[in-house]
Amino acid sequence: MWTIAGAALMLGAAGFAAQGPRHVPGKPVAADVTPIAIDPGMVAFRDAIFALSPADGLALASADARLRDGDARAAIDGLRGDIALRPRDAALWTGLGYAFALHDRAVSPAAKFAFRRAVLLATETPGPLFFLGLAYVDVGDLAAAQPAWHSALAATPPGAPYRADIAERVMALDRFLRVAAAHSTKP
Repeated sequence: MWTIAGAALMLGAAGFAAQGPRHVPGKPVAADVTPIAIDPGMVAFRDAIFALSPADGLALASADARLRDGDARAAIDGLRGDIALRPRDAALWTGLGYAFALHDRAVSPAAKFAFRRAVLLATETPGPLFFLGLAYVDVGDLAAAQPAWHSALAATPPGAPYRADIAERVMALDRFLRVAAAHSTKP
């Protein structure tokens, strides 16, 4: 019995000694957190394009708040929980895809999966395609954004109040890519 107690004490002392010298002062550690700016105009646009239910609005607002705090992982986890409750909700899948793109700083396979799921669930709305294009714009892949935004414009009903906003972005992107292509072919 004394042998077991002695071994436990020795193991504890070794662990205490392995922690390092006591005379070295502590140093506060800052979390590696980068807040993500969430454009209020884009939030209003998202709400209009999806006609959100109160539950979806709350879920996406919560994800936005977590993104503003720089915790994209928590935003993703929260949206996953909401998707578990409402797996056929295109707005939540779109939000998840966008959160993955912000977290990964790329339109990663996880983001593409979420966006694909959203597009399949909401073929009649431009929302998933628009935000897929926006994710590509955010990471600097304008050529990949172009077909997504063209498809979003094609899916937008003629009388939709947000149609002009999408059309304006498509025209600006097309113009920019044309100018960039013209400059890249010059010697």
